[in-house]
Amino acid sequence: MKKNTKKNIKFYAMILAMVLTLTQLVGVAVPVNAAGVKKCSHGYILAGDIGIRLHECADSVCITCYHGHAKRVVIPEKFKLYGQMLPPSQFDSDNGFSENGVKEIVLPDTVESMGYWDEEDVKDGYVNDIGYHGITFYVHKGSKAEEAVKRNNPYKYLNDNSNPQPVKGTSIKRTVRIQNLTKITWKKVKCDKYEIRYSQKKNMKNAKKINCGKNKTSLVIKKLKKNRKYYVQIRTKSGKKYSAWSKVKTISKR
Repeated sequence: MKKNTKKNIKFYAMILAMVLTLTQLVGVAVPVNAAGVKKCSHGYILAGDIGIRLHECADSVCITCYHGHAKRVVIPEKFKLYGQMLPPSQFDSDNGFSENGVKEIVLPDTVESMGYWDEEDVKDGYVNDIGYHGITFYVHKGSKAEEAVKRNNPYKYLNDNSNPQPVKGTSIKRTVRIQNLTKITWKKVKCDKYEIRYSQKKNMKNAKKINCGKNKTSLVIKKLKKNRKYYVQIRTKSGKKYSAWSKVKTISKR
């Protein structure tokens, strides 16, 4: 009798362990409204400004929606979900991305499937396969992410000259030369500081650089050589990042 009792205990313990394992895999064991879990207006788990859900295979997450206002969104390589660090493998749809003004999305290599619809694209139960609206994707060459986006979306490669400039630049409005002085003025934009460089060479070889505060819109450059033409450019800096240099402006001879 005792042997049968022990066998029964072991049997039910095995059944319980199997049930617990299966419920963890499909996410049933974790309540939707668990403490510390934020949900977006669509009912998905909110990770920062990005809505996510557990993939059907339970080994990755799906990107469901976006609730921020950044122009450039970098999708993380891992999301913490149900106590695990899981990679994103799928975009469900363009839900909140283009609508909220996103222009660039950087994808990790693990993304291998893209949903191409939003609510406006679904008509009579059919999906118009038209891709995301006005968004350029940035991917590594040869990655799964490249394969996923290239069918319907414009994309560029990371780690090359096509990388987007994350900081808004400005342009030189005017240059005025008086003997060995010149005054340059530029359009004010939101940034931490401006950097100006000038040279006698159009390619900016041996250029001299001057930094100006964020509230400045003009600068007087002194000690220019007489009867020499100069060239000048400007760029902005926000945090540790710079914008692209502006178009070259000519400082005439005097």
